[in-house]
Amino acid sequence: MSTKVAVEIGKNYVKIAEGSFSGGIHINKFAEEHLKDNIIINDMKLEPNLFYETLGNIFLKNNFPKNNITFVLSGISNMIIRELVVPYLNEDKTFNLITFEAKQYFPTSIENYVIDYKQLKVFNEGKTKKQKILLVALPKSLVEDIVTVTKKLGFKVKKIDIEPNTISKLVALERRVRKDKDKELIMIVNIVRSYITVVILNEDEIVLSKTFPNYDLERMFSEEEGTEAYIEYFYTYTINEIVENISKFYEFYKSREQDSKSLSKVYLMGEVCQHIDISDVLRTKINAEMVLLTELQSINKKIILTKSEVCNYSTTISGLI
Repeated sequence: MSTKVAVEIGKNYVKIAEGSFSGGIHINKFAEEHLKDNIIINDMKLEPNLFYETLGNIFLKNNFPKNNITFVLSGISNMIIRELVVPYLNEDKTFNLITFEAKQYFPTSIENYVIDYKQLKVFNEGKTKKQKILLVALPKSLVEDIVTVTKKLGFKVKKIDIEPNTISKLVALERRVRKDKDKELIMIVNIVRSYITVVILNEDEIVLSKTFPNYDLERMFSEEEGTEAYIEYFYTYTINEIVENISKFYEFYKSREQDSKSLSKVYLMGEVCQHIDISDVLRTKINAEMVLLTELQSINKKIILTKSEVCNYSTTISGLI
């Protein structure tokens, strides 16, 4: 098994996992660096000097390999992920069409985004052949800044991925290991100190995703205010705000997909899950089974991870798949 390195980049942190994947996940080591200043500025670009210094130091200090690296961009709230139905065309014509169609979704000029798509299925609607695709668009400057900095550091980057995609692959793997039913509509909720990402999947394919900033969570985990008393003080307010955002997003999905099957499971993950369990409150809004991913059965049995490590590094680990 070849060694891989997954680098998760958040607004003000870098987390790294070294390991390999062949049916199951093998972890060699972790490292992370939380910063007072932001690496990602306004979800649009990197602070290149800070990113260069932070990334270079953490690789040097922990002796991580400089090749076969996957970057995972986390907590990007202005990333666009949409399911579209368009006429069935060849790849070039499909790309041109979705580029044109995507203009309605962009808060700024479409030229500022890197666009990609994935074909989900092909079907006939009357006499017309159509295709359902998943559109993904990421701020172009983010991608360009990663490429520029990693070239200076001499890194060999395998790919640049996004959090909704990598955590979806991790949950799909975990579902296979746990022998969950295949053809289900599920939701993933990744709760991190500065944001919540919600992904809805149908038969393990992403159909909709959104990231919500959460500044109260960020304040709770800050160095000055991160006491148990402070966390407890904000507990009720924060948990209700999180649940409200999740349930509204699910209602939005149902309004678009009125013939969709019912949601069967909600998978809760992320570092906040070791402190706050939203299962009971969320169940009052969404009628589905709640699954708290504080342990991963897809990790090699010889590797013992603590609850804290699983919660803290789950997104980073997902970049190894």
